[in-house]
Amino acid sequence: MLKGSKSTVTPAPAIEIRNVEKSFGTLKVLDGVELSVAPGEVTVLCGPSGSGKSTLLRCLNGLESIDRGQILYDAQPVPARSRFRRLDPQVGMVFQSFNLFPHLTVAQNLIVAPMLVHKMARAEALDRAARLLRRVGIADKLDSYPDTLSGGQQQRAAIARALCMEPRVMLFDEPTSALDPEMIKEVLDVMRDLASDGMTMIVVTHEMGFAREVANRIAFMDAGKIVEVDPPEIFFANPKEERTRRFVSKILGH
Repeated sequence: MLKGSKSTVTPAPAIEIRNVEKSFGTLKVLDGVELSVAPGEVTVLCGPSGSGKSTLLRCLNGLESIDRGQILYDAQPVPARSRFRRLDPQVGMVFQSFNLFPHLTVAQNLIVAPMLVHKMARAEALDRAARLLRRVGIADKLDSYPDTLSGGQQQRAAIARALCMEPRVMLFDEPTSALDPEMIKEVLDVMRDLASDGMTMIVVTHEMGFAREVANRIAFMDAGKIVEVDPPEIFFANPKEERTRRFVSKILGH
């Protein structure tokens, strides 16, 4: 149930993934993936390299088409071959490598999509950009170019850019893996702030401290399948599947 709601009616999932399959040539990367994410929920996807986590996110935001199955947003199925143009609600994506346009200032990076897609007036887009850069703690970088920013600052700018489109769902694909250790916390703090505000989030990350603290549920993937989905307290202390237990033991050093 949504926070603060008195209704006994369970809301439709913000995201529902039904039996999704995806292959690249003869390699099946997603093999019957099933997952449901409630509005306002933070779901962390974890698993070994090559398990399909990043591909699943790319299918969710339309960068990759699916071969079979169904993806629904707010109970509305999205056609597999035209998903990127027809996503509703908007889905924001933050990548491992920032993907800021190097020839544009931070402000220009943030305003280009709202102006092109939503036909927003430049002054309104700049106002929104300034507000979001304040939120992520880099208000003074409005007129800077990406190559003058630290990795942590670039990733926070990338988060602000995604938020500029006012998405209802945010996808994060290993957002801290390209950062130096001292920069990781500043990015995770922004993500914690989004989670506390009720943003629906799917996060691929190896930051298990973040997963334990912020995630509502943790989904463990292996060989293109979701093996199990648990609240953090169960995932770390008493996972049900042997494959999950081996993974948890390895990452926790047991």
